[in-house]
Amino acid sequence: MVLLLVLGLGLQGCAGIYSVVEFEVLEPATVSFPDQVSQLLILNRAPLSFNVFSEEDREGMNKRQLLILDTLISNNINRGLLHVLKQSPIERFHMPIWLDERRGDTALMEDLVLTKREVAAMCDYMSGDAVISLEFYSMDLDSNYDYYTDAPVVQNHYYQVSNMVKWFIYLPGNPRPFDKYSMADTLYFPDIIDGQVMESATTLQMIRESFFKSGIKYGRYLVPVWIQASRSLYKGKEDSLRRASKLTDRGEWEQALSIWENLAAAEDSTLVSKALNNMAVYYELEDNLDTASILVNQALEYDSLEIVRFYREELDTRLENRKEVINQVKY
Repeated sequence: MVLLLVLGLGLQGCAGIYSVVEFEVLEPATVSFPDQVSQLLILNRAPLSFNVFSEEDREGMNKRQLLILDTLISNNINRGLLHVLKQSPIERFHMPIWLDERRGDTALMEDLVLTKREVAAMCDYMSGDAVISLEFYSMDLDSNYDYYTDAPVVQNHYYQVSNMVKWFIYLPGNPRPFDKYSMADTLYFPDIIDGQVMESATTLQMIRESFFKSGIKYGRYLVPVWIQASRSLYKGKEDSLRRASKLTDRGEWEQALSIWENLAAAEDSTLVSKALNNMAVYYELEDNLDTASILVNQALEYDSLEIVRFYREELDTRLENRKEVINQVKY
C-alpha cells in the first residue's frame, strides 16, 4: 500500500547547497475505530441555549437571533468535519448520516450521556456502526486595542473569537462513551495594524471561520489525513552531485540514483554521507521506508551532518506511524 503522494518532483534550490523535494504523507488519526465500524452517524446534541454564549455576547439576544447563530455554528462545525472526512482515504467514512433530533438531551444536565440502549436503538434504526456526537459548544467574542506609547492613538485593533467544542463517540454495546474529545481554540482577526486600517471580516464571517476550523480539527482527530512533508537533497560543489540534481529536476530519478550509488563508494566520508542521504530520500519516495532508514543510519556513520540528523528524526516519526496508518486504512 502506497502511503505517500508525491506533489512535485521539481526541486527548489536552497543557497546552492541542497534542494528540497515536497510530497504528502498520511498522518494517522488519534482515534482508531474497531474494524466493524463502517457507517458513521453524526449527532448534534449541543444545547440550544443562550448560556453557551458569554454574558456580554448574549445581552439583548432574542430567540430568533439564537437560532440563527446556532444554525451558523452547527452548520460550519459539520462543514469542517465533512470536508476532512471526504478527503480521507477511508472511503467508508465519506458519507456519514447527519442527525439533529436530540438537541434537548444535554440542556439540563451537562454530563448526560447516551445510554447503551439508546445508542443501540439509534444504530439499528439508521444502520449505523458508531455515533459521533457533538455534546456541547460555547463561544465568546472580544475586542482588543493596543495604543502608541507616545500618543492616545490606536496602533493595533483585533477581534478575538474563542470557542470550545466537546465531542463523544458512542459504539453499540458499550455502556460508556468510546472516546471523549474537548478542544478550546481562539482566532484573531485584525482590522488595524500599526495604525493602518485593514479590510476586516464581519462578525458572522469570523464565527463561521472559527467553527469551520474546529470541525476540521476534529475531523483530523477522527481519520488519517494527508500532510505536507519535505526532504533535502544535497547538491554541493561536487560535479556528480550537481549532475544528479539536474537529473532530479527533470524527473530522471533512476539515473540520479546510479550517480549516488557510485558516490557512496567514494573516499570522502562527507560526500558518502550526502550520497546516502539522497539515496534514502529516493527510497522514501518509493515508499520503501525500511531501506531509507538503513541508508540514513549509514549516512550518519560516515558524517553526522545536521540535515541527515534531522532527516533521521522525521523518518522515525513515519516509521512509528506506519503500522497505525495501515490498520486505519486497510478496509
